[in-house]
Amino acid sequence: MDLYSPIFTRKSTRKFDPTPLDSETIHQVELFIAAVKPLLPGSQITYKIVGAKDVKSLLAPNAPHFIVISGKAQPLRNTCAGFLFQHVDLYLFSMGLASRWLATVKPKQADSDFIISQAFGKPAEPAARTPQEFDRKSVAEIAEGTDPRFDAVRLAPSGVNGQPWHFIVDGDAVHVYFRKKLGGLVGMTYNQTDLDAGIALCHMAVASEHFGKPFHFNPSHQNPPTPPKGFLYAGTVE
Repeated sequence: MDLYSPIFTRKSTRKFDPTPLDSETIHQVELFIAAVKPLLPGSQITYKIVGAKDVKSLLAPNAPHFIVISGKAQPLRNTCAGFLFQHVDLYLFSMGLASRWLATVKPKQADSDFIISQAFGKPAEPAARTPQEFDRKSVAEIAEGTDPRFDAVRLAPSGVNGQPWHFIVDGDAVHVYFRKKLGGLVGMTYNQTDLDAGIALCHMAVASEHFGKPFHFNPSHQNPPTPPKGFLYAGTVE
């Protein structure tokens, strides 16, 4: 299954065909989720696929399906969630479907473990773009050192397009950091930069498979380089 190519053409979708997908397609999505290797062994991220009547938000798109993502308190919970469900985002795009990360869409039934949602379905607008149409920082702005996987990593989506990640190449290892808070008025209310780091790590994992490179995430690497000011250490890809 090719998840690498979708990285360079996927686009978050605002307009969906409200027609529900058939049960076999939903089942395929569920099988795919079960097959994704988690970022950390033992991470406990759960989800439900629900319809529009089961979520609430003033800004919810007219999508037929929503993945409501939750998880108990655990190390790097949000990062693990971003990693897992960005795989799903790429998989949906590879199926000719579309999706959108949505922090403001919550389950109608209160869930203290809720993390984030994804809308998905058939797109009602163009759901692809060229690499030149991405509004992203350059590799030089997000990384110290070179790695062929960074071309995919820099195209990862993030909340308010904050791109809150930084990478330091250290031999065969890549140390991963994320900005604790974004700047500006919008950044003051956004608190899921750790989830965005997981999304970027998904792109690195997919690119690792594409280039035949190992991908092992170690959240406890000894003596990682000091992070840039305002950044936190997430872990190291070895």
